[in-house]
Order: sequence, then C-alpha cells, then structure tokens
Amino acid sequence: MHENQGEPCGGRGVLRPCRREFLRILGSSLGVALVAGCSSTAPSSPVGANVATTPAPTGSISSSTSATAGGPRAGVTLRVGALGDLQNLEPHITGLNTDTIYHVWDKLLEYDDELQPQPRLAESWDVSSDGKQIVLHLRKGVQWHSGREFTSQDVIWNFNRIKTDPAVGGTGFPNLVAPLSAADTPDANTVVIRAERPWPGVFNLLSLLNIADPVSMGSPNAKTTAVGTGPFQFVEWVQGDHLTLKKNPNYWRSDIPYLDGVIYSLFTDPQAMVTALEAGSIDVADMPPLRDTARLQKDTQYTVLFNETTGNKYVLSLQTKQAPTDNKVFRQALQYALDRQRIVDTVLLGIGVPSQIPFTPSSPGYDAAKDRFYAFDLDKARALVASSGTTNPTLDFNYSTTSAELSRIGQLYQADLAKIGVTLNLKPVDPVAGSAMLRARSFNGAYASQSIFTQLHPAMFDGNPYYTMQPNNWANFNSPRLTELMTGFVTETDPVRAKQYYSDFNDYLLDEAWNIVIATNVPRAIATGKVHGLRYNMVEMFIQSDAWLSA
Repeated sequence: MHENQGEPCGGRGVLRPCRREFLRILGSSLGVALVAGCSSTAPSSPVGANVATTPAPTGSISSSTSATAGGPRAGVTLRVGALGDLQNLEPHITGLNTDTIYHVWDKLLEYDDELQPQPRLAESWDVSSDGKQIVLHLRKGVQWHSGREFTSQDVIWNFNRIKTDPAVGGTGFPNLVAPLSAADTPDANTVVIRAERPWPGVFNLLSLLNIADPVSMGSPNAKTTAVGTGPFQFVEWVQGDHLTLKKNPNYWRSDIPYLDGVIYSLFTDPQAMVTALEAGSIDVADMPPLRDTARLQKDTQYTVLFNETTGNKYVLSLQTKQAPTDNKVFRQALQYALDRQRIVDTVLLGIGVPSQIPFTPSSPGYDAAKDRFYAFDLDKARALVASSGTTNPTLDFNYSTTSAELSRIGQLYQADLAKIGVTLNLKPVDPVAGSAMLRARSFNGAYASQSIFTQLHPAMFDGNPYYTMQPNNWANFNSPRLTELMTGFVTETDPVRAKQYYSDFNDYLLDEAWNIVIATNVPRAIATGKVHGLRYNMVEMFIQSDAWLSA
C-alpha cells in the first residue's frame, strides 16, 4: 500500500482524498449546499456477478424530491450541452468532448471510487505474483452494435492497434501499452497478456482503452460511424451542431441504460450553453463557467454535480523547441511570475487550490512542500529573465475559446508579465484546431489546458502527453533523465524505491519547468431538477448511462 500524505479516508486499503474535506472546501467557497455523494433512487444491480455490490458512486445528481419522482420513464431522451466538438470518431483518438462519444464503447474494466478495478467486458482476471502476466476472463454473450459476438480476438486487435498503428500516436496509448510483449487467446472468452517486466500500471490501460469493433473499423465508412458494445449506439454526428446516440437494446447490463437516447448539443460559447439550459432547450450543461455554476447552484430549479475525485489540473505547456521558452532559466522566471493564489481566488472563485506539481494528495507522488515550491515573486522573475539572456521576450498564450477561466487566467498573467518586460499575446484557439496543434506539438510559446488522470497510479504519467518522453510529450521536452524517471514509474513495484522516483520527478519538473502547473480544476455540470443519476467515473468521464428523468 502506498503511503498517503494526507488523512486516510479508509476503504479496502486504498487511500483517497477525503470527500468531507472536498465538500468543505467547495461549500465554503460558494456558500451554498452541494448536491454530491447522493445516490439515485433508481434500481441498480452489481456490475459483475462475481463481485460484491459496491456502494453507489459518489457525486451522483439527485434531488430532494427523487423519492417521489416515480423512477425512470420509458421514451425519454436526455439533452446535454457540451462545449467544443469531436475531432473525429476514432475510438482511440476521440479528441475533445470524450464525454459525448464515450458511451458507444465499453472498457475491459473500470475503477470504482477507491481505485479498485471492477468488471466490465472482462468479468474477472488473474494476475501473476511477479506482475508480468494477467489473464482476462471475458464476459460471455456480449454483442457488438452490429449484432456480431464479441470475442477475445477483438481485444487482441485493439491492443495491436494502439501498439503499432501510427494513427494513434500522440494519444499516450502507445506508452501505456508499451510493456505488453505478447498476448494469446486460448479460447473465445480468454485473453492472456504478458510483459517482460512488472506492469504496475496495467489497470490504467484496461480502464481507459475503448474496445472498438475491428470489422467496422476496417469498413469504408469507418470515419463516419462508431460501433462498440457500449450502452448507447451511435446515430449521427453533425459537426459543430450535435451528436445523437440511442439506447443499445442488447446491452449486457439489462437494467441500463434507462434513457432511450442522448442528444448532445455542441456549443462554442459557454454562455450560450448556460442560456440554453435556463431556456429549457437542454437538460444538462457540461462544464459551465464557474460564475454561472455558483449562481445557478443557489436556484432550487437546478442541481450541481462536482467531480470530487478528479485529477484535473490547469497546466501551461511551454514549447521547448523555440525561443524564448527553449531557455530553462526563462521558463523558471515564468514560474515566479505566476500568481496562483490570486487566480484561485478571483478566477476559480476559491474552488480548487494552487498547485505546482501534477500529483494529487491521494497519490504516493504527492509532496505538499514541493507543491508550494515557487513563490509569486516578480522581482525574482525579472532577475531571471535578465540572467537568461533573452531580450524583449514575447510569447503566445494559446487557450481554448470555450474556456472562460483560461481566458481570465491569461489576462491576469499577461498583466503581471508586462511588469517584468515580457509580452504575452493571448491567442484563443478553436478547440478542435487546438487539440490538433497539441498533438502535432506545433504551438508557439505556451498552451494552456487541463491535464487529467493524475489521481491514477503514477505509471499513468508515462502515457500522459504532458509529462512523458517524446514522441508524446506536447512540450517537445525530452532528456535521458526523463526517460529514466518514466521507466521507474512503469516498472518499479517496491513502494520505497517507487516513491523516490516520484520525488525525483517532482524536483526535475520544477527545475526544468516544461509544464507549469497552475491549480486544480474541478469538473462540474448543472442539471435541471428532473435529472437523476448522473455521475463521474474515476477516469474523469461524465456518465449518462445511469441517468433518468422524472416527470
């Protein structure tokens, strides 16, 4: 078991952030009661027959009238507002808005809210004592949306694709699957995967990988449709307008989904999405601006959901292959010039905390002292700019047009940098174009976005394109030392030695500063009072398969 830096909250030997502390922070920030940690009154069943029923996931939306709401109704479609658009229908390169297309595909397993793996397409599994082999026993009777039977060969195809297909480059999956050395299928319902070294991060891969249909992926219309085994089937995607899904009538869990379908309205303007919610044209707004979240949380017509187990952090990636951000001393100056506390207080409304390292307090890599390494000090920043040898430095601050918070962060940062002679050009970028820019590592200056999955096993960092070595490092930063540290992340099973790798990584990131961590970011959604059962899962996805609407 990993050593925790904060107060343990119990739960089968896994330590995670205390939910009561999270709610205290949010409650004191917004001054209103939170709707979190409440289970829906709709009936549910265990995910796997051989696994004991676990408590309902935390963070579900429920209303005070849910007990008399009458339960799920047939013939109901949920209308969700989402910011940005899909980049494509690729199962392994879903780009932006994975919350929308996520429900088409299933995973082999999923983490519960204590980071314990639970069955999905894999009904059970056996892990060897040396951590080099895992046997997956697949669920029988599962069908693809096309009607074809799901088999072990389909799983092997997905592993091979993310391991060898150049089209998947830049996603992090090639690094996550890299330890896989061989895979066998003794029968149609068994997969044996082997690694040449211990693989402590294997469950990260198995909980994140969409299992796609090899047959449809090889068909002529592969780019215009999506076929999986998930709770909803793909109907249509109209770029820039909407995505429509319908209920999978043959889903292996007969009790869900309750909804007949989900229609995602795609917005480029966060304010327009909130307006649509208040006008009644959508039922849910996904990732609304924080100011609207605080305002509508006081209105009894709405309920608010926060992802209280998130590993999401605002991050500024710096282009290390171009001046002036190719200069380490200049990058360190940018650290000192960032007023994180002011950003949290004024932009994030006190939701979340300032942060400088990617790990969350539930992670064995977290170190509270290192999370406060750089003080806000413009005099120090000015001196470092001078010692870096850069003259009249200018850089871009790229950010998504759908994020009001990143826009305000950029404005504050721009004003402070101007005081030390650094020009920061604010560059709002269409989210689809920005996603492509990050994957191509072609941005100039800095790109502000949100890094996720820092709450998972630290081996995830080798598949996290913000932090790993090239070719998947978005900042274009690479070195033998980074390779050494990432190798330790994915191979070391001794807790003491692993913790040293994590500590050394924190030191290295703070010194090299190819990414500047700004603060924690709390994903959220606002729903009308008739919406029940929405939740976040432990890999940051906004789940609607358990949702239902009352009359």
